[in-house]
Amino acid sequence: MNYTSTGCVDAWENRSHFKEALSKYFQIVCVNLPGFGGQKDPQIPWTIDDYVQYIDGIVRSEKPDYILGYSFGGAIMLRWKKVTGDTKTKAFLVSPAIIRRYEKKDLRGIQKMLKAVLPSSLISLLRDFYLTRLHKNPYYSKATKVMRETYRNIVVVDLREDLLEMLTPVTLIYGKTDSATPVELVKEAISKSRVQHTLHVIPNGGHDIANTHTSELVSLITKGLEV
Repeated sequence: MNYTSTGCVDAWENRSHFKEALSKYFQIVCVNLPGFGGQKDPQIPWTIDDYVQYIDGIVRSEKPDYILGYSFGGAIMLRWKKVTGDTKTKAFLVSPAIIRRYEKKDLRGIQKMLKAVLPSSLISLLRDFYLTRLHKNPYYSKATKVMRETYRNIVVVDLREDLLEMLTPVTLIYGKTDSATPVELVKEAISKSRVQHTLHVIPNGGHDIANTHTSELVSLITKGLEV
């Protein structure tokens, strides 16, 4: 996925082998979100709940037996399950962005101090400078204005409370070395959840386990159907 409307036509283009492997077991419906995969930007900056509402319409239309969300898609599907109270659709969340870690450890103290003393408008400008000039996030730097604001809305969301309050379990699959959405940040929430979520951690896998560990990932998903 990317945050620019001039990007790839298919949001799953960079994970085509994974999609092909899954298609041996499932009839797949791939979704391109507004502002992603060449789809038109939303007219105003969206929040994760706007994407949840958009996905809810698709789920109601397609009526899938299973849903799979990858990275930000995993975050959307987790919130969707929580908001709708769905108990019928089995969910697989791969490298889900339940909480992200993009900031550097040595900058966290400075970030907290700045947030405490500076107005939110200036904080946004500083974050924009950091993402485009210092961190050089390609998704952000090439994005339209509305998607930059959408990006900022998305990356600050912490969905660990959603995990804690879920009424039905989900399956979460992470790479052990994923530095963008580290599994360590959600393990406590998983262990204290009201229901027993299933957690799989693929050794030596990073955020892109769909490409680097395709067969292992597909195997975990198909075996999960038997539970």
